[in-house]
Amino acid sequence: MLVRLANHPLLFAEPDNQKLANFCLKFGLPFQNLQFTGRTKELQLLSDIVEGAGKGQRKIAVLHGLGGIGKTDIGVQYAWQNLAAYTSVWWIHSATAEVLKRSLITAAQNLIHHLAANYVSGQPDYIVIARDLGVAGLIDASGQLVNSAESNDQERVEGALPKWLSMDGNDMWLLVFDNLDDLKVVDRARHFPQSSSGTIIITSRKRGSVHWGTGSIQVEGLEKDDALSLLLTRASMDQKQLSATGE
Repeated sequence: MLVRLANHPLLFAEPDNQKLANFCLKFGLPFQNLQFTGRTKELQLLSDIVEGAGKGQRKIAVLHGLGGIGKTDIGVQYAWQNLAAYTSVWWIHSATAEVLKRSLITAAQNLIHHLAANYVSGQPDYIVIARDLGVAGLIDASGQLVNSAESNDQERVEGALPKWLSMDGNDMWLLVFDNLDDLKVVDRARHFPQSSSGTIIITSRKRGSVHWGTGSIQVEGLEKDDALSLLLTRASMDQKQLSATGE
């Protein structure tokens, strides 16, 4: 059960001092890679960027490097390792403008379902939810988004998640923009929450993305020992799979 925080029906806190990870809202976060190997240095640097900004200050960490080098894997591993530190984790696919739009609209719909399921007063008031998310008139009586591609409705829906993350008292969130290789895809004025709190991680091939961060990490290839360990782990798993099928 969730209870109201800061007298706002769309913000929630967990009672009884239970672990935050028990109810951390996760959207789009990829499954944890159980074969993840190494990257101790990168994960520590990422933690340093997040913790070094200070309480109540926005943290923006940029992971940049060649395609396929492991930026996304590091971001996924960090998120899973630190779930207990966040009340919500949002993974936004950002490869193209269309991909970003779909990801943000789907995130908004998931957010609406979450808010409705945990509404403070019992029966959800979708008019209030829509108004506070900046999408008045775009949520029907069943909680579904209704918007027209021919109007600015979709832009309003895209802004619902950043608006919610900007609310007073909602400051322990993690927002990941993954595969942001074209920096024109994300409009920081529209797509970044307009608050001084929370944590943003960006993965990108573009070195210019470092200027968006409060800290950045250039991701390179695995260390030799880690690469060998990963190879042996995967070879062992492949052998077990072959044995299980009798081949």
